[in-house]
Amino acid sequence: MSVSRWKLAAMPVALVVVASPLLANCSGGLPGLDGSALGDVAGAMEGCPEFEKGDFSGVAKLDASAKGFLEASAKFTALVKEMEVGLIEACGELGKALDVPEAELKAEPKDGEGAKKVCGAVSAKLDAFMKANADAQLSIELTAPKCYADVDTMMKCFGDCGSPVQPGELKASCEGGEISGKCDGKCSGSCQVEAGAECKGTCSGSCSGKCDAKFSGTCGGKCDGKCDGKDSKGASCAGTCEGKCDAKAEGTCGGACEGKCDAKCEVKATGKCEGTCSGGCDVDVKEPKCSGTFKPPKVSIQCQAQCAAKAAANFKCDPPGISIVAKGKGKIDAKVIGGLRKALPKIAEIGMGKAKAIGEVGVTLATQVKDAAQGIAKAGAKAAVCATVAAEGVASAVGGIKVNAEVSVNVSASASGKAGTK
Repeated sequence: MSVSRWKLAAMPVALVVVASPLLANCSGGLPGLDGSALGDVAGAMEGCPEFEKGDFSGVAKLDASAKGFLEASAKFTALVKEMEVGLIEACGELGKALDVPEAELKAEPKDGEGAKKVCGAVSAKLDAFMKANADAQLSIELTAPKCYADVDTMMKCFGDCGSPVQPGELKASCEGGEISGKCDGKCSGSCQVEAGAECKGTCSGSCSGKCDAKFSGTCGGKCDGKCDGKDSKGASCAGTCEGKCDAKAEGTCGGACEGKCDAKCEVKATGKCEGTCSGGCDVDVKEPKCSGTFKPPKVSIQCQAQCAAKAAANFKCDPPGISIVAKGKGKIDAKVIGGLRKALPKIAEIGMGKAKAIGEVGVTLATQVKDAAQGIAKAGAKAAVCATVAAEGVASAVGGIKVNAEVSVNVSASASGKAGTK
């Protein structure tokens, strides 16, 4: 199983990232998203402090559906704020390695504008750094940030809002992906081992051990391929080995890795799976996850919107693996390499993984909350204010996701040397 990657051409510098529907529509953002806030949410929240707390038990006359929409809106808005905080921190981590002034790395999260300030400063500095060090011919490989919906949380929520799903319907309910989880029986698909564990399969990140094919990195043994661009003829390689490495490999492996993998490691399952099984288990999997959109056909759209938003906080992504190799004559500061190695996977996970999935949830929720606002308002003046806050809060959060996604892409473009060339 090979790792899919998307190359961004970059003169002597190349960044490899994974193709994503989000990136393909980078200029227009996610469908239906508008970056502008629809009102002064902070001011309105003074009349509905329950929204910030996420607890509407004190609001009288709310029925279960109305309360569900308000709770889902509050959780979703808080999640987007948390996501922006993570992006600010990740960009700040890279910024410190690039010696960006500390004042430029500080910002409060607000509809993506905080991340835009910090990541924008880092992107500009990174772009200048890459151009100034073009002779190093830096190559970065970043694997796909594959994300999963928390099926258990959504199943419980579906039951609470009147649309229960039977266990036998799980597989058909995972649109655009597959169900995976812990298999106590026989796994007949693939078995994924957690990052950092011993691997004897396909490593989607950096492999430390032996690699049987398409290796690129430093090799402590014999290199069967090219060493710094020249045929090595199975001899030791003091530079960058591209081919096969028989020992102490440290780099990206496109084939089987035998050693430790810093990202996910997948092996063909032949029975017992100690990790996460996908593709087939002879008993019901435990702690099921869906790598696509978990959308059972018989669940109402109102219930789907609420439950997807509530479960979004438990959305998990595989940590992207990263490999960095300098192929030219120039030398890159080790502090910068360390910053790229730590920060870029975090930025990719947020901008190219969570932002896409959570953005789709937000678009649906925003429509449903807007439609439900009039009905919620019938519960009284307090409920009406909270309904307005919820609608405006979700709309602002959805716009913030678009900004977070765009700044994440901009940082990656700067690392590729493609910033400012659109």
